[in-house]
Amino acid sequence: MRGKNEGRVIFTQEYLFTVPDYYKDFACKAEKCRRSCCLGWHVTMPMNDYFRLLGMECPPAVRERLDRAMHVFDRPAPERYAEFSRTYTGDCPLLCENGLCMIQRECGEDAMPTVCRYYPRSPRTSFAYECALSASCEAVCELLFAKKEPMSFTKAALAFSYPLPEPRSGGIAAYYKPVRKVFISALQDRRFPVSDRLAACEKLASALQESISAQDGEGVERLLELRAPLAPERFEDGLVSRGFDTAKKMLLRLSERYPIEKYAFTCETDEYKELEKEFLKLFPAWETMCEQLLVNHVFYDGFPFYGELKNDIRGAFASLAALYAVWKVSAVCSLARGGGTDALADLTSEIFRMAENSNFNISAVALLADGKGLERGNIKPLLAL
Repeated sequence: MRGKNEGRVIFTQEYLFTVPDYYKDFACKAEKCRRSCCLGWHVTMPMNDYFRLLGMECPPAVRERLDRAMHVFDRPAPERYAEFSRTYTGDCPLLCENGLCMIQRECGEDAMPTVCRYYPRSPRTSFAYECALSASCEAVCELLFAKKEPMSFTKAALAFSYPLPEPRSGGIAAYYKPVRKVFISALQDRRFPVSDRLAACEKLASALQESISAQDGEGVERLLELRAPLAPERFEDGLVSRGFDTAKKMLLRLSERYPIEKYAFTCETDEYKELEKEFLKLFPAWETMCEQLLVNHVFYDGFPFYGELKNDIRGAFASLAALYAVWKVSAVCSLARGGGTDALADLTSEIFRMAENSNFNISAVALLADGKGLERGNIKPLLAL
């Protein structure tokens, strides 16, 4: 059954969603998590969650914390009505010392706010019924890094007790799946290194830009049918240096606004190249790990049709390239001298937490364009990393 809520749908019973093949393997690590998912986040809630928690029967200690913690926004909306005010350390006030949520521990999982109960599951229904898993969760990163076979997608019966957008028809919805399928196919072409796969995606994004902007479905279909097969990309000398300098600059700028300063290193290009060699020795399966993470993010974000960039396919790809570059540079500089998969999962979840819960996509495009327009010359160096 689906209930209506101001142009949105509430999936009160199970409904078929497309999910990545590893979706069924996910399980919350609870108190075993190295960094709780609510640390440093602004945990928001819809209006129905706020009033439910306000009137919920619970132990006095939980009630005291809830009443002090919940704060209604100055301009509340039904889907974003209130938040938990963070403590002076930046944590959720309901977080216990052992890493568990006090609401969950004392009142059960169903009593938690919906964002906490479903995270890192992220349903998307704007263009299709889909549910992804966010790489901002360390357990998701661990699953992705352990995965050897190319990611595939399947159907799962899921239910969500909060309102979601009703799927649209026409326009972008008509070619949403075919376009993304082509990008995922290119990212999974293991005949070529990830840099070549990303370069092929950049060319495809450029070719599709005019048709996407005009929402010309027939033009999109023609381009998808005629797209050239993936081929090796030639990266000229000096591109790695330019890509590293750009990624380093972006990391430093982003660390001024988001808590990722420990990954904003300032080593020089020559040192980076040496560190990369050591990094690849530590992570010999890096190409596969990188592929899994990028494909997961493309599915999670609804690439290339997300947010303010839904009609700007070049901008959407530029932000993806920037995220790849920032992530790789921070990983190489942080872990080349020592660090295992757990450390890489922690770093990855922090970088993707920043990207998924901020205006990173818009900021990345603005930083790459630098007031001069977004050209291939701005993006290509990032792909060479």
